[in-house]
Amino acid sequence: MPVPSSQTPIKPASVPRLKRVGEATRPALMVMVALVPVTLMIVIGYLAMDLWSQVPASIAPRHRAEAVCFTLARVDPDVRQMFDPPMRIEPSAALIQGRFAPGTEAGLALRQVMRLDESMVIGESRHPVGDYVVSVLWLDLPSGASASAVSSSGTNSAGHWLVLAWMEGADLAVCNFHFVSPADGTPASRGLSPDEVRWGSRLLDRALVAENFKAGSLPRIRLRARGSSTMPVFGPASTH
Repeated sequence: MPVPSSQTPIKPASVPRLKRVGEATRPALMVMVALVPVTLMIVIGYLAMDLWSQVPASIAPRHRAEAVCFTLARVDPDVRQMFDPPMRIEPSAALIQGRFAPGTEAGLALRQVMRLDESMVIGESRHPVGDYVVSVLWLDLPSGASASAVSSSGTNSAGHWLVLAWMEGADLAVCNFHFVSPADGTPASRGLSPDEVRWGSRLLDRALVAENFKAGSLPRIRLRARGSSTMPVFGPASTH
């Protein structure tokens, strides 16, 4: 004797009803499927904008002295390395406009602006680079001396400075590189250390290139700002 089935058989009349339901819901399903890539694009766009907002702003140099400092922050194309000295080096730049007669020697103009006496000058040399003649001075500034006339770094001025100066007509352009004293607070000696000489030479090799000193145009360089600073800083993060 056959056992009755526990499943209720689908009546023939139910088939058209199911078909009508499927046809009615098909447009909604198609819309949902079409919206999936749109939703994904919106999510991806939001994430991209969020990531982009976290990228530091790009800064263009205002004048050649800033541009020269900026170029040290990029990879050296010859050795494919960043400029990464073992000591902290803090750059700053200035353009002092219209204060000098054309033909004034940059080293003399720098002495006037910074009120240097010869006891502060460790060494000096002149280098024809591109369309300019660059004076390079190693300075030993005593405690209490100020470099604010040519530097906006806001740091203690005492210690060794490598300064690049050149004339652009009646304007004095200056790049300063403060070799900050060691972390233990030991003051820099009168003479330059072997590391200062070595890394000072490497800095000059990168800065004193003809493409940085073409009259009428600046080096094509932009810098990613970090916090409130508009200048790169090289070496250990802090000496304090």
